[in-house]
Amino acid sequence: MDSFDPQQLGLSPARFAGTFGSGAASVSCSRLRQVQSVLTQSSKSQPDGILCILGIDSRYNEGCRELANYLLFGLYSQNATDFEKTGFSEEILDDVILLIKSDSVHLYCNPVNYRYLLPYVAHWRNLHFHCMTENEYEDEEAAEEFKISSFVDMVRDCSRIGIPYSSQGHLQIFDMFVVEKWPIVQAFALEGIGGDGFFTMKYELQDVSLSLWNVYSRMDPASLENMLSEDLAVFEHQWTSFFANFDTEIPFLLELSESQAGEPFRSYFGHGMLSSHITENSPHRQPFVLFGNHSTRDNLSAGSFNFPSEGHLVRNTGPAGSFAKHMVAQCVSPKGPLACSRTYFFGATHVPYLGDNEKLPRTTEQIRLLSQIYAAVIEAVLAGIACYAKTCSLAKAKEVAEHTLESGLVFTELVPFKADLRSKVTFHIHAVNNQGRIVPLNNEDTLSFVKTARMTVYDIPDLLGGGGGGGCLGSVVFSESFLTSRILVKEKDGTITPETSYIILTAAIPRFCSWLVEDSEIKLSEKTLQATKGDDCCLGTLLTGGKGAYLYSNSPQSGPEEGSAYFFSGGLLFSHRHHGSIVIAKEHVDAFSFYDGDSTSVVAALLIHFRSSILPHLPVHFHGSSNFLMLALFPKSKIYQAFYSEVFSPWQQQDNSGLSLKVIQEDGLSAEQKRLHSNAQKLFSAL
Repeated sequence: MDSFDPQQLGLSPARFAGTFGSGAASVSCSRLRQVQSVLTQSSKSQPDGILCILGIDSRYNEGCRELANYLLFGLYSQNATDFEKTGFSEEILDDVILLIKSDSVHLYCNPVNYRYLLPYVAHWRNLHFHCMTENEYEDEEAAEEFKISSFVDMVRDCSRIGIPYSSQGHLQIFDMFVVEKWPIVQAFALEGIGGDGFFTMKYELQDVSLSLWNVYSRMDPASLENMLSEDLAVFEHQWTSFFANFDTEIPFLLELSESQAGEPFRSYFGHGMLSSHITENSPHRQPFVLFGNHSTRDNLSAGSFNFPSEGHLVRNTGPAGSFAKHMVAQCVSPKGPLACSRTYFFGATHVPYLGDNEKLPRTTEQIRLLSQIYAAVIEAVLAGIACYAKTCSLAKAKEVAEHTLESGLVFTELVPFKADLRSKVTFHIHAVNNQGRIVPLNNEDTLSFVKTARMTVYDIPDLLGGGGGGGCLGSVVFSESFLTSRILVKEKDGTITPETSYIILTAAIPRFCSWLVEDSEIKLSEKTLQATKGDDCCLGTLLTGGKGAYLYSNSPQSGPEEGSAYFFSGGLLFSHRHHGSIVIAKEHVDAFSFYDGDSTSVVAALLIHFRSSILPHLPVHFHGSSNFLMLALFPKSKIYQAFYSEVFSPWQQQDNSGLSLKVIQEDGLSAEQKRLHSNAQKLFSAL
């Protein structure tokens, strides 16, 4: 048979994305083996084959259609318009009968749809085609007789036949008499060309829908590609819509309700659940947005998706009715495994340095406390994921996560509060199938499922309030969806060792974000900018400044932050629309290093090795374990050119601080610095 171009035949090329890529044959065969495994499970009543009949011959049975779409990568998910483009009727294109046995497959088709089916099935082992030539097919009566006789031949050696009777979410009570009324099954009883009797009297029929649903729910390369190329993009778009709610003026932001903020997540989830027909009542698989002290254990467990609050606003959900210091948010894919939760903050977690070391305002201390706990929670979840990927043990992952959290609380000087927090912490990992339903983690198929790791610190008291009367600040939540891979490797000495890897699917969702909401914070940020223009500025003389700089940290909760950078003789200032002003004075710096790869096409990186004295003046999510920041300047940008012309030479001269800009080569970068620079280079290339 001639080769063909799917687009010439009118098929959507997207339907073939998983078929013609590298490894497509192995994925196709793997899916067939997964279906055949249903026939080899230890059971006395196991069917000899699975019968899949498409189109009018099964009265358009959805269970059969679902099985065909699984094996044929969604070929029969085409809409009517796609089929019309082929120039053939839908009845001709879905004129297909499949009988899948444990070691072979019988496929009836016609010479028209044969061309469509061949790329999908060509690699199947022991495949038997039942197909007429084009000339033979022109005789309609002969074609119909051939189909019936082919059907009879297919099932001849069977005694028990499995039927994919129901599609997922539409479970129907199996009725063999309904199957008997399917046109091709009725034709089985025709004298002369039929099978000498009624089909349901000659064969024992059983419903294999539930077993097949378990097969469909496993992640494989094709479903992973679909999730990454389609589902993940839609999921990330919901977060973009979520953030858009907060890109508003301060008075309006303070009046934002939980219901308004969570609307993108709620609509996405609600509409998807309506069309999925599969219910999932677990609070772990429901979206929510809760502000401040409304994010208690009770409210997080109650399923706030059903009752979004209009009365809980940013301005009234903090201690003693003040504005909220933070919020917790979770987005859940309604028909897929993706989910992640975040904690974001209303207010600054630092005070800009202006040459003095004033005590942090109480409001800033509360937000800083929450953000330090949250930073430790992020570290704990990531450590738990890494441990689980290596050991496949929930108990070990939980132990590592809890130990990492305690270590993080020590690091952030929260030792006095550890006892209060320990009893409020929960950590769990859930396995989720392709339909977004939680399945037992100890299931033998767990490896092929996406998992979600989540840690929550519930009902954090206002630990800075004193006397226990400070009230409750709310809870902190963080979770990520991840996928693990595990293969066995035979070493030279004959021993077999497991090699593991994992990928965090939701890592692109910002792990940290904050908005300035108090007038005093905004005025302080503005005051800092004004002060840097004065003659008595703690940073010395302004050299240059401009937009388009990106600040990086090796902290796991930090991503690249775009803002304006202003360079002075005694340091620099980074201005960000959410975090306000960040002042980095030379007195808080041990060394400045500069790397540009000796090329105008390489991102220039200013590496700032800071002292611990700067931490109160640095947003919490920039506190990395290695005590350095990287300021990336993109080639051809104005700030890039201004740095070379106005800053590079003066900073190379040693001043009173004893610091001078040191130019380094690539081998002078640490592994972590190389990783951050590579990320910056990729971002530059993508813009």
